[in-house]
Amino acid sequence: MRHALLAIGLLATPALAETSLSDAASGLDLFPCELGGLTCTTLTVPLDHRANDPSQTLDITFALSFATGESRGILFYFVGGPGGSGLASADNYLAAFDPALTENLDIVFVDQRGIGAVHGLSCPVAQARFDSAASPLADTDAILATARTYVTDCTAEIGADHLLPVVNTDQAIRDAEAFRQAIGAPKVWLYGESYGTQLVQAYATQVPQAVKGVILDGVVDLTLSAEGFYRRYTLAAERLLTDTFALCTNIPACKADFPADPAQVYDDLAARLATGPVTVPYTLADGTRVDRTLTASHLESSAFYALYAPEGRAEFLRTLAAAGRGNLVPLLQLGYSNLFIDPETEIGMEDPAWFGAAYYAITCTDYDSGPGTADERARRILDEARALAPEAPRLLRSYYIERLACAYWPHQGPSTRPQPYAGGDWPTLVLNGSNDPITPISMAYSVLDSARNAYGVFMQGGPHVIWGRGLACPDTTVQALLFDGTLPPAREQLCEQDPIADYTPLTLTDPTRADAFTVARAIETEMLHYIPLVTWPGDHPTSFGCPLGGTILAEPGDRGTDFTFTDCRFWPDLAFSGTAVEVLMDDPDDGITATLKISGAQSGELVYLHRTKDEAFSLTGTWNGQPAALPRLVVPTDY
Repeated sequence: MRHALLAIGLLATPALAETSLSDAASGLDLFPCELGGLTCTTLTVPLDHRANDPSQTLDITFALSFATGESRGILFYFVGGPGGSGLASADNYLAAFDPALTENLDIVFVDQRGIGAVHGLSCPVAQARFDSAASPLADTDAILATARTYVTDCTAEIGADHLLPVVNTDQAIRDAEAFRQAIGAPKVWLYGESYGTQLVQAYATQVPQAVKGVILDGVVDLTLSAEGFYRRYTLAAERLLTDTFALCTNIPACKADFPADPAQVYDDLAARLATGPVTVPYTLADGTRVDRTLTASHLESSAFYALYAPEGRAEFLRTLAAAGRGNLVPLLQLGYSNLFIDPETEIGMEDPAWFGAAYYAITCTDYDSGPGTADERARRILDEARALAPEAPRLLRSYYIERLACAYWPHQGPSTRPQPYAGGDWPTLVLNGSNDPITPISMAYSVLDSARNAYGVFMQGGPHVIWGRGLACPDTTVQALLFDGTLPPAREQLCEQDPIADYTPLTLTDPTRADAFTVARAIETEMLHYIPLVTWPGDHPTSFGCPLGGTILAEPGDRGTDFTFTDCRFWPDLAFSGTAVEVLMDDPDDGITATLKISGAQSGELVYLHRTKDEAFSLTGTWNGQPAALPRLVVPTDY
């Protein structure tokens, strides 16, 4: 990775001491946020800013992070989605950044209207059914009925007809501006990620006097129609998925895990699912085995979401490799996780950080689905999808399924698109990665080329949204601009990051030939990659069914996490029972200690230790009736 170079020159006006947010907000009613450790305040705003009816109001909550040192400015931070909760995400975002950010800047997060505990729009039951439904393009009537039913059921589930017309980006901007006025109308930095870039571009255009500077990360081109936007990102994602399969073939461990070319494994499974859902035996938390169904929607949505980051690409390839060998459980679990479906009940779950109905409320009223009746709009979308099918054979659902929901949504957006973002007297920093599946880098270049005083930092490879991931480029450039007003040294800079994270091979593909140490390490590896455990919050005891039978009980302990295994099977011919303790990373003895009884193709009783601090392993016990030991290292005989 290459480090960004800092420019020597500063903006025309050097950075001066700023009025701190703590002083500016001192007259507001402040209280501890319910989610996270920040300070919150609630502002009462008109339900509809355009009507300004004083009898119709809405409370919007803002989370405030006060600079721990002398404040160098205020940053308004708009998260993605739309539908993401700024309040629920704030602590995690701030923890990921260099501590210098919270030392030097005051930062404001918001749950924009339609998001949050009070007026959040969420319909998890209807959403789970819609997201999991097989949506075959060939069956027009069935797919239109699915979209129509989703909108009817979702709007009934949320029961907020009065709110739906006023949940959009324009109203959210007015809410944020009302807060800026409430703290004395200082000039502020506007940062937006993904959908947040859409809001920030419009905010800066509508209220230029508010802007100290703009940072756009994972950039939306506002000029694109709904069809143009979905076409652009579907084709980008299709290319990226193809590239991801090609990357696997150049990684020996990844290539070896697949019985055939990864792209062929995907296509064969997609063809199988196109004929109907596939039954998958699934283990519940109490050990009961039930039949579940894997749909084409699970496969395609998991493939699409995996493309957002190098780590997701590697993990998806691993689940696909398992599917290619006949184990569909990891892929089904990945689908449940991505779609926020309870694996025990298959019912959608509430997510305090994501409001799916707000996604549609905002998207469908920010964009136009075209003229005509809802059915006419939807049929036209399907015709466009059929025309695009040859160019996007694997991820075509991403092009049409959300648009169909918008075609039936009760409120539609304007028929015209905004003019290109023009920038202003302030600096605009445009950030994007070349491997971004949802806001392709071509959109970022379009914004850069149209905006005044704009600079671009572009990453070869990498994820969707590139700031705050611990990489010197772009982090150093962004912080220099925010802290000192230091402009980038050139209009465009290039960073590099690997397009895919390290690939972890499948374990015990032949358990009958594995030694004791290999089996113990495989158990640790599978625990680290077991999707229900990875997504477990870790704050309460929870049981999980193992992929092929048996259970895992995970519970918080005094020093970390305690595990109990009961006939747990990650492989057809091998089971393990026993206990393990995973000690927290800040403990001097951090790592995992497991006491295991192995049965099946091989048998043994093992005590396995892997210390994270020094990366050392140890193993004692018995294996197939003999003393268990670490494998001896092979050395040349003449040493």
